[in-house]
Amino acid sequence: MKSKMMKQKETETLFGRGNYMILLIGSALIIAGYLLMSGEGSTPAAYNPDIFSGLRIKVAPIICLVGYLMNIFGILYRSKRSQLFQCFPCVHHHQNE
Repeated sequence: MKSKMMKQKETETLFGRGNYMILLIGSALIIAGYLLMSGEGSTPAAYNPDIFSGLRIKVAPIICLVGYLMNIFGILYRSKRSQLFQCFPCVHHHQNE
């Protein structure tokens, strides 16, 4: 039989729920930015002025950048609760009893 501490250590994940939500939102922003950048291009036979629209060359790259920054933040973010338990493991142990 395993003790409570052993079971809890097995179920702990590297990231918390907040981290995964931040990563999910950041990834969605990256995908949205690339979709906004995509579209028909110009060919030698037909010039398409839409390739230089502000949405494609200004807004979409900023959305991608925000998404990448959110993903970095989501990886580095640590909640206050996990920091407390890491500094004082006995606090975490006594809360579960």
